[in-house]
Amino acid sequence: MFRQKPANVLARLDRLRGTIPGSLSRRSAIVGGLAVIGSSLLDNGESVAGPAEQPPAFTSGRYQFTLLRPQQMLPSARLFHLDGGSLDLASFRGRPLLLNFWASWCAACRLELPVLDKLRESNKNLEVIAVSEDRGTRQQVARFVRSLGVRNLPIYLDPNGYVAHSDAENRTGAPFSLYGMPITYLIASSGRVLGYMPGAADWTEPAALALIDFLESA
Repeated sequence: MFRQKPANVLARLDRLRGTIPGSLSRRSAIVGGLAVIGSSLLDNGESVAGPAEQPPAFTSGRYQFTLLRPQQMLPSARLFHLDGGSLDLASFRGRPLLLNFWASWCAACRLELPVLDKLRESNKNLEVIAVSEDRGTRQQVARFVRSLGVRNLPIYLDPNGYVAHSDAENRTGAPFSLYGMPITYLIASSGRVLGYMPGAADWTEPAALALIDFLESA
């Protein structure tokens, strides 16, 4: 896998975790988080039984991986690739997946995206995709991604908020809740959305890698 990050980078990760923009108010963040925990992560999703075994614990900085109950299947939602074309999110069922939501205004995302890029390059059994919640143009997102040196990580766009939402009313009917940025949802090979990790996590930690391994059999 990767070498451990220098201590100063890890310290920056800790300071920047869970960045919440002005458009994502503290109230909507809290309500959104409670909505996820209260099982409305996938408003129209199919509830399924959870894994027989508990996933490994993963804590990074001030945040920890949170298991969702009840669990639901990865929903059908249209994703638009940064380079053109689209696909159905449900097509990833059958493979372990890290589904990351980010934005260019998020300082913590600048640190996490290159880590996810390396993770996808090194782990061929894992799908890792990053969905931009920017409301700007495709060209603006592309310039930002290039500035980070990201080359292996598939980048998708959700400019209208149909995949993820930060408002308590969920006016677009998006299946995933955003109550901080970045946030990563972990999906098992079975297609179950196991839970989420808020903030810029260090995916090189042994605990993170153990959780990723768990996704293959869950």
